[in-house]
Formats: sequence, C-alpha cells, structure tokens
Amino acid sequence: MNEFITAGGPFMWPLLACSVLIITITIERSWFLQNRLVSPKGLKAQIINLLDKETISKKQASEIANLSSLGFLLINCIKYKNLQRDNLESKIEEKAIEVKYGLERNLTMLGTIATISPLLGLLGTVVGMITAFTGLTETAGANPDLLASGISQALITTAFGLFIAVPGLVMHKYFEQKITYLLIT
Repeated sequence: MNEFITAGGPFMWPLLACSVLIITITIERSWFLQNRLVSPKGLKAQIINLLDKETISKKQASEIANLSSLGFLLINCIKYKNLQRDNLESKIEEKAIEVKYGLERNLTMLGTIATISPLLGLLGTVVGMITAFTGLTETAGANPDLLASGISQALITTAFGLFIAVPGLVMHKYFEQKITYLLIT
C-alpha cells in the first residue's frame, strides 16, 4: 500500500485526505440519520397523550425537543399553537427548514469531495504524464519501458480518485434520499 501511495506522487496525499473525510462524513451521517434519532416510534402518540392530559412540563418539552428532529418540530408546534394561522405557519415552516438543514449537515461537503476526487486524480495523471514525457525528451534514446513506467505511475492517481469518488457519490445520493424519506414520513 505504501508503494502504491508513493508511486502516485504528491497528489495521493490530498486524495487520501479526501478518502478519510468521505469515510468520516459517512459514519457521522449514518449515525445521526438513524430513525430513532430523527423520528422515533411512538413519539407522536406520547405527545398527544401528554397534551390530552395537559401534563406536559417545560422539562418534558425540552427533553422531547432534544430527543429527535420530529420532537423538536412537534414541541415548537405546541409552543406556537396560540398564534394566528399565518404566523403559526410561518414559524412552523421556519422550524421545519431548521430541521432540514440539520439533517443535511455535511452533505454538501460529501458531494464536493466526491466530485473533486477524480479531478485531483486527473490532475495527478496530467502532471505525471508531463513528467514522463519530459523525462523522455531529456534522455537521448526513447526507452519504451521508461515511458510505460511513467504512464503507469501517472494513472495511479486517476484510479485512486475514481475509487474514492464512486462510493462518495453513492453515499451522497443515499443520504439525500434517506433525508427525503425521513422528511415525508
């Protein structure tokens, strides 16, 4: 593995950083987009039960709001229930957007990293090809083995960039779809 990274040249280090970031964001989003942290089962029934009995305290409301995204939204609905309809809709829409942004946290970064990884790999390949051909012109005789070795080294960064980008884009689309699903259910 170390030979592979060394053979890819200096562009392998940013690509390695991209791969670490993609893995980190994927783990973080997988954890925070669990159904139990976004929309736990029975939460709606629990809140309706507390409202019917009129026993919801500020402490309970705070705990429910901190428990999940849906809890945060429902508690804010209760908090603003005495407002006029237009104001209520505006406040609830504002809180729903806040919840959506919280769910989408780091997705833009994931998509950006997945998009730039193959470009970094391609840049490494272009620089490697320039280096390989420059080395050919500086030597008196054209050695096909030397050229093949230089091209092989140059293509390592493109392969690594694509190897990073494909799972990154897949995870980006997966999380986008999961958020959409969580928001409409």
